[in-house]
Amino acid sequence: MLHSLLLLPAFVLQAYALVSAVDSSQLVSESTYVKARGEGFTKAIIRGYEEACGVGGEVDPNFVGSYNNARAAGYTDIDTYWFPCNGSGNNCKSYATQLAELSATFSAHSMKIGTIWIDLEKDAAVCNNWNYGAAGNLAQAKSLIAAMKATGFNFGIYSTPGEWSTLFGSTSVVLDSAAPLWFATFNNVETLTMGTHFGGWTTAVGHQYTDVSASGLFDLSVFAS
Repeated sequence: MLHSLLLLPAFVLQAYALVSAVDSSQLVSESTYVKARGEGFTKAIIRGYEEACGVGGEVDPNFVGSYNNARAAGYTDIDTYWFPCNGSGNNCKSYATQLAELSATFSAHSMKIGTIWIDLEKDAAVCNNWNYGAAGNLAQAKSLIAAMKATGFNFGIYSTPGEWSTLFGSTSVVLDSAAPLWFATFNNVETLTMGTHFGGWTTAVGHQYTDVSASGLFDLSVFAS
């Protein structure tokens, strides 16, 4: 059996190393997490901080509840994501303050978080974030990354080729290609293959492949183990 496994090509071996994940920005019940875990989704990602531009950004009101429900359902591999508040027309808290509020929530509720994913995408409809122009957006993103690095937390970047071009003017713009990438391409293909390279990345650790789930509460991804 071992001999046969060693003869498998690399792309087949990759399939054995993938972890299935659910992510949500809504309140998710314990029973929904139990069902997802029973279906093989062993990693959970929960929005920890939302742009909430009317108040300058805030810890997601559903974060602690969903985290506790995921833990009660047996999840131990839990990440969070930060949707930062910015935009020239918004009175946003500094990136350092936003992260401090998220960190304080971790501490207050004894939360064990693996990675904070920085969600880089345009919200033109509500908060009109990332409206500084391509060069200004890149400067803001570099400031955001610096604030994250100062926390000492493990972090990665979530985005898409289209969002990258919208924010920075081109898929070729590099922000921090040393950071792990979780990218979204809704193609229902459960691999880490990047159809379009962007941001200097040629490989990724996570792929969000659909925004459709049985519960209607999750997007679905695969990650390298």
